[in-house]
Amino acid sequence: MTALRTNLFFVALALSLLGVVMVYSATYRFSGTEVLLVRLAHLGLGIGVFFVVSRIRYTLWRKHANVLYGVVFVALVLVLIPGVGMRINGSSRWLDVGFMSLQPSEFAKIAAVVFLSCALARQKPGSGLPLKALAAVAVLFGLVLIEPDFGTSVVLLMGVAGALWASEVRTKDLLLSGAAGVFALAVMMLLAPYRRERFLTFLDPWAVADTSGYQNVQAMIAIKAGGVFGSGAGSGGQGANVPEIDTDMIFALVGEELGVLGMIGVIAAFCFIAVAGVKIALEAPSVMARCVAAGITTMLVLQAIFNMGAAMVVLPLAGITLPFVSYGGSSLLVCFAAVGLLYRISEDSERAREIKPRRSRRAPGRVPTRADSRGRDGRARDPRAVRGL
Repeated sequence: MTALRTNLFFVALALSLLGVVMVYSATYRFSGTEVLLVRLAHLGLGIGVFFVVSRIRYTLWRKHANVLYGVVFVALVLVLIPGVGMRINGSSRWLDVGFMSLQPSEFAKIAAVVFLSCALARQKPGSGLPLKALAAVAVLFGLVLIEPDFGTSVVLLMGVAGALWASEVRTKDLLLSGAAGVFALAVMMLLAPYRRERFLTFLDPWAVADTSGYQNVQAMIAIKAGGVFGSGAGSGGQGANVPEIDTDMIFALVGEELGVLGMIGVIAAFCFIAVAGVKIALEAPSVMARCVAAGITTMLVLQAIFNMGAAMVVLPLAGITLPFVSYGGSSLLVCFAAVGLLYRISEDSERAREIKPRRSRRAPGRVPTRADSRGRDGRARDPRAVRGL
């Protein structure tokens, strides 16, 4: 497990360093080194966030889950207030905090997973859904959707779905809630004119190549121009024609400048994150830890799938960034925080397994307690499993 979590951090770091190169390649023509320096600052902050989060016992998140939820809720409300939130391209998503612009909707993804996981840990095995907690998460989802930020709201629901699936609630309730969620997303996508246009464009982008399909078509042309080996970092010319090439469509730039081999490398990196996250979730020391790990892993991996799928025009555009790679300070901080949480849960799982031999040498007549089983409140039964003793 030590090698697994260490490799998880280095894979995330490698993707982030690739993002530095790709973002610079996408922006140097009109901004010189300005965006590069900002991106490097974001990376430094992200690494710092990882080390801080990885040193915090995940059980402390349970104690302060309500505070985390409250802070994110207030921030999501503030961005909607004229004069407080920064409005760019018709959306109010950012708060100016001086040294950088924060996007509260990114932090809402982590808050939703942690808050819901705490509620799920308190549920008895085989019980129903925690409706109050789900209602609170629905409030965050609604605030993100109002901004509007449909892509981030979808990612938030992905994390929630991952946490629910890893819980011990009734399977029937999970399936019904999942079906209801998919139906609601489909309705929201088709009712909004611009979302409906994105979906119809995806079906035949070449028919509207000069209008709504321009981004899709140019992304396909850029990937095709890269061939197998790519044109080389910084030398791609077609990528300049792709709108949002440094954020939503950065995977198309990877295809042009690093070729099919570069795209396979990025896909392989996210496959490793998926495998590592699932393994950490399966060996988590408590129900809460398992739900958090599963929710975070689902969030990161499905977000990557939707971004890469949109760039290759095998999925509709949803305005979703590529984790660790796309430009965006808040996104990078949240991604490193997510990896930090996975890292810490993995450490606590290892400690839980180390104390099992000690627990097995209990006095005769006493039933050994599993170190990784939970109590009624969702805690690991043996406190040493989570306190590092």
